[in-house]
Parts: sequence; structure tokens; C-alpha cells
Amino acid sequence: MGGVTSSVAAKLAFFPPSPPSYEVVTEPESGVVRLSRYHHRENVEVLRLPTRRGTEIVALYVRNPMAAFTVLYSHGNAADLGQMYELFLELSIHLRVNLLGYDYSGYGQSSGKPTEQNTYADIETAYKCLIENYGAKEEEIILYGQSVGSGPTVDLAARLPHLRAIMLHSPILSGLRVMYPVKRTYWFDIYKNIDKISLVNCPVLVIHGTSDEVVDFSHGKKLWELCNEKYEPLWLKGGKHCDLELFPEYLKHVKKFISTVEKSPSQRSTWRKSAEQFEPPRQSTDCFEPSRKSIDRREKSRQSTEKSRSKDQRTTNVENLEKIKISFDQMEKSRRSLDCFEKSRKNIDQLDRGRKRARKRSGRRRSSAPSGRSESGICSRKAPTLRPSTPSPDPSSPREENLQIKQDLDEKTKALDLLMSENQSLKAQLEEIRLKLKKTETENKDLIDRWMLEKMNSAEKLNEVNAMYEDMMQQLKVSSIEQLARQQVDGIVRQREAGYVDHAESTVPSSCKHTIHAHEGGCGSILFQHNSDKLISGGQDRTVKIWDTKSGTLSSTLHGCLGSLLDLAITHDNRFIIAASSSNNLYVWETSSGRVRHTLTGHTDKVCAVDASKVSSRNLLSAAYDHTMKVWDLVKGYCTNTIIFQSNCNSLSYTMDGLTFCSGHVDGNLRIWDSRMGKVVGEVAAHSQAVTSIYVSQSGNLLLTSGRDNLHNLFDLRTLEICGTFRANGNRVASNWSRSCISPDEKCVTAGSSDGSIYIWSRLNNNMLSILEGHSSPVLSCAYGGPGNTLASADKNGNLCIWC
Repeated sequence: MGGVTSSVAAKLAFFPPSPPSYEVVTEPESGVVRLSRYHHRENVEVLRLPTRRGTEIVALYVRNPMAAFTVLYSHGNAADLGQMYELFLELSIHLRVNLLGYDYSGYGQSSGKPTEQNTYADIETAYKCLIENYGAKEEEIILYGQSVGSGPTVDLAARLPHLRAIMLHSPILSGLRVMYPVKRTYWFDIYKNIDKISLVNCPVLVIHGTSDEVVDFSHGKKLWELCNEKYEPLWLKGGKHCDLELFPEYLKHVKKFISTVEKSPSQRSTWRKSAEQFEPPRQSTDCFEPSRKSIDRREKSRQSTEKSRSKDQRTTNVENLEKIKISFDQMEKSRRSLDCFEKSRKNIDQLDRGRKRARKRSGRRRSSAPSGRSESGICSRKAPTLRPSTPSPDPSSPREENLQIKQDLDEKTKALDLLMSENQSLKAQLEEIRLKLKKTETENKDLIDRWMLEKMNSAEKLNEVNAMYEDMMQQLKVSSIEQLARQQVDGIVRQREAGYVDHAESTVPSSCKHTIHAHEGGCGSILFQHNSDKLISGGQDRTVKIWDTKSGTLSSTLHGCLGSLLDLAITHDNRFIIAASSSNNLYVWETSSGRVRHTLTGHTDKVCAVDASKVSSRNLLSAAYDHTMKVWDLVKGYCTNTIIFQSNCNSLSYTMDGLTFCSGHVDGNLRIWDSRMGKVVGEVAAHSQAVTSIYVSQSGNLLLTSGRDNLHNLFDLRTLEICGTFRANGNRVASNWSRSCISPDEKCVTAGSSDGSIYIWSRLNNNMLSILEGHSSPVLSCAYGGPGNTLASADKNGNLCIWC
């Protein structure tokens, strides 16, 4: 019964596209495997992987040279690799990750039938491919599950303890819960994410649309609540099941999530705590800010540094002012002495009042003494009738009291005198300190005035220097413009003065004058010296040879290269010969002495193209298969600029004015660059396959490109429009570095073929003028040169043909 129920659930869960949107195609010539709907890309690999359940799945690996992580992407229902191809490319570029996507069993061109257990085996196979074939580590892998793909994603994440992170895009709680609002998990249910999510021990990002019509928004919300390591979710208001990638918040939030999981677990503790307090209804695409303790410490250290600097800049006068500050202890002492003075003054007033009272008492006693004697008898007679009264005071007590008061007065007077003397001394000290303070303030004011005057003088001098600098920059700008104009105008003039014969018409050659076996293993590049009949060739035997085309003899051989030679260049004054090598280096020889002048290092892969400026013997340009182009200073021998690009460059050339250069790439595009800024100023799709050759005519107005699609296109450099296309039934481009050319009078277009023939077309009417036969192997390079516009060619066996 359970098997029947699970099979019914599976039928409701899986909807593979029928028919599939692509086929797997193997190119017969190169053996490259690709999807039928798309051209082959260098950074994309199509794989067939056998699973442990006997099926074979198709996978797509997208490589990004800047990637730190690899995303294992399990797509949603009703989709296959043909429909996800462009999305995978965009995610790899914008997120800077490697990406492996795959089709489940029964989807696309994968064999078998789509079942729950098959999808588990499919994702395990894709994971092992990343580990074994591409050297990825578990902690460098991020799982991405969309819709039904969240099932195998959560299942695999629950079994990987060191996984970096997972992203769940419109996830499901389980297969049965999508169809019915059940409250519990049944044994026949499929993709029980609700029970497995608690076993995932890595950061989890949940993305869900609030208007999802297929998987209700509550699925994503519930899964996020059950996560152990929650990351701030992305709830897209109005988002449906299949349009979340179109929201601008989607890419921004995923970028922040990937940059956050790059940090260590201790650094992620802040956003984990913040995510636990997150309220789902709030829309936010910002990551939580980490603790500011370290920022506060940096702020304090910065403030302390500024304080120490300000202290160092204080003047000597301010330091003296600090030394003579008023002592607050002395001020307090003087204040206390003044208080004692007030108390002593009050005591003196009390003593004066006591003296007056004592005088009054003594006066009353003297006046009442006689009457007291006469009335003594009356008092004695009346005494028996009177009651006993209080005893009369002792006459000696007022005297003692007066004496005591006098003694106290004397003591307090002495204390008062002492305090007054101390007070006078403190007043004198205070006055002295005030005078010193006033003097110091005056000196400080003078110093401030002098300092301000000095600052004003410095500001005036700085203004003068700035004015001088602006004048110099203006003069330099004017002189550079003049020099640039002189270079542009003198480019053609210099060539004519040196012996160029632009007006001479080229004759169509008909026979081979000399056949020379020049190199062992093949000859990849040839060119003529300017205004000379000397031909330069470079081959697989790591040597550069200079030939006399009149006699067909060898003039000299240049040694020192450590790899096969893929391209040659020569400066406009014939002073230096430059070779691009498979040893990742460029070699610069002096033409006169034959010695190596420079070995230019910096590329990390084989250097396949090189060209020298037509107006300056100092500038050199190279391209390698490390996705970089470099600009070199030939005088100093070092790199002055590095340009990074996505598609590898097979050929490049400076324009006649030296201000721009052109490059042909594996993706079939022709790009025009600003040589000073290193930025693309023009781009056009030149060929449907890789560009193999770029040649700029002597007038600088025409550009010839050749491609692996066996076409030769002529562009107008001023408009980047095609003004001619040359083809022939037997003409086949031999390699990624087959070089074609234009005659000096710009009337003929010449290209070699893989059958050993050389095809010559008329540029004006695109008609075939001649087919030269003289090589027994594919022709790799053609070049015009010399006073008579001689044609030379080189083949894969290392033979040279001089035509007349």
C-alpha cells in the first residue's frame, strides 16, 4: 500500500519537460560536448555522470576564475538544463562562484525515471563529481535547492557536517503538504524536509514569494523557523513561484549571504542572534550588522592618537603656562584665613560689649552702697517677716570674669594679628601670581598672533605652489596634446620617409620563388621587417630566425626562448623583435646584436598574441590564456597596466594612431579598447565561433578578422560595420591562431587553409583572384612585406614559401 501511495505522490510531484529543451551534441572535429541550443564556451563543461542506481544524468559545470565557493544547484520542477543554462551563467558571473547544475533522472537527456530515491542518488553523484573531478572541498560548497529541488538539497545537507551553507528557493515542507493541508507527517510522504531541516548545521537562507500559487508561503516560513542557523530570510512581496529571480532584491540578498558565509563562525554570531529575533512580515534585504566593539576601540585609539598629536603641537609658552598655574591649596588656605579673621572680629565685638556691661555693673554698685547702710536697720527689723531668698553673689566673681575675658581677648587678638599677617602674605603671593598670569597671557597672545601670521604666510605659499602646479599641468596637457597630434600626423609621414610605397600596387603572386624548411615541429608566426625584404619567423623549436627573401638564405638566429613561439611583433623602428611564448613569458631581442634585452614575466598561462605600437617604440601589448592583457614599457621592461576580461583573446593589434587597440576573442566578439584607460569603447559580434586573427590595414581604416566559422570579415574601424565577407568552399581555418592579412595597397585579402592552399580575394568585389598551392600541411600564417610587397606563408610542418 505504501509503495502505491508513494508512487502516486511521485506522479503528482514530477513534471519533466516533454520533449526536452536540448540535446547533448559532440563536435566531430574537437570532441567538445555541448548543449544543442548553445555555442561552446571555454568556461562551460557538459558532463555525463553515472549514478549508483544505474542511471546516467547530464550535468553542466560553469567555471569562474574569481570564485571562492561552488554552488550545487538543484533546479525546480518542469525545467531542465536547456532552460536553466543562461540563468546559471548569470549567477556564476554576478555571484563570483563556480556552479554545477544537473538534470534529475528522467529530466532532459538524463536516463531513468524521476523518483525520490533517484533524486537522492543524483545529487550524491553531482556532489562526488565536485569533490573528485574539480577538487572542491566540503566547506567550499553551497547547496541551492529550488522548489522540488529543496528535497534532495536538505537530505544531502543533513548528512554533511562541514557544509558551508544552503539556500532554499520556494522550498516545500513535504510532498504531501503541497497537495493537502495535513498537520502530521505520514510514512508514505516524500521529501520530508520538515523533519530533516533540524539536522542541518550550517547557515540557511530561505527565499519565498508571498503570492506563491504553487507552494504556499507558509512552507518557507515554517522551514525558516525550524532552522538551527537562521540567516535573515528574503520574503518577496508579490513574488510568485517562478519569477523570484526577476526581483532586484534577489541578487542583492544572495550576494550578501555569500559574502557573510565567507566569514568565520565567530564573526557570524551577530547575524545569527539577530536572525533569531527577526519578524517574518518585515521585508529586508540587508545583512545584520556585526558588533561595534572593535569599531569603538578603533575610534578610541584614533581619538587618543589625535590627542597625542595635538599635545605635541602645543607651543613652549603653553607649557610654561601650565607650570605657573595657581595652587588651589594656597587659595583654599587664604580663604580659611579670611574666615578666621571674620570670626576673630566678631569675638572682639563681643569682648567690647562685655566690657561695657562690666562698667555699668561697677557703677551701679558704687551708687547704691550708702543707702544700703542706712536701711540696714529697717532690713534687720523686717528680716524676721521675710522668707529666705537666694544667696547674694560673691563680689569677687565679676572681677574674675573680667580677667578671664581680658585673657581671652588678648589670645584672640594675638591670633588675629597672626592671621592678618598670613593673609597679607597670601595676598602678596596672589598678586604676584596674577601678574605672572597676566604676563603669560600676553606672551601667549603674542605667540598665537605670530602663529596665525605664519599660517597665513604658509597658506599664501601653498596657493602659489598650487597655482604653479596648475600652470605646469596645463602646459603638460598642451604639450601632450601636441605630441599626440604630432604622433598621429607623423605616423604615415614617418613611414613614407622611411621608404614606404603605399601607392605601389600589389601584384597577385602565382608561383613559389623559395621553399625553405625553417623550423622543426611547425612555424606559427611570420612577419617582415619594416621597409626591408628580411622575413622573421618563429617556430616550435624555440628559435626566431631572420631570412633574406631575395636569396632564400638564413641571415641570423635568435636563441633564448624557453617555449614554443605563438606570435611575433617588431617595433616600428626595427629596433626590437618580440616573441610570445608558451612558457608564459615574452622575449625581447635587440635586432642589431641578437641578444635578449628583456624577459617579460607576469602572465600565468601561455602568451598567444603580441603587438607593438605603430607610433612608439616604447609601448607593447600582449594577451594570454589567463584572461588578461598587459601593457608593457619596452625601455624599462615592466608592466604598466593589466586588463582582465572574461573570454580568452587569440589575437590583437594596435591601430595606426596608437590610441586604441583591437582584440579577437574565443567568444567570437571583436572588442576595441582605449589604450590609455584600458576600457572597452566598442564591441561587435564578428564570428559565430572563436576569432583567430586580427589585422589592421596600413591606412588604419580597415580591420580584417578570421574565425573558426571559416569566414573572413572586413570591418570599417570608424563605424565597426562589416564592409566585406570572404569565403570559399575549400577554405578551412586551420587553428585558433591562423593569421590572415591585407595587401599594402588594400586591394587583396589573403588567408591560408587547412588543406595547404592560400586563397586570395579582391577586396573591392569579393571575387576569388587566385589559389596558391605549395604547402603539404595546413597554412598557419601569411604576411606581406618588402619593397615589392612580397607574400610569404608558413605551415604546420615548419616550411616557408616566398611567392612571386
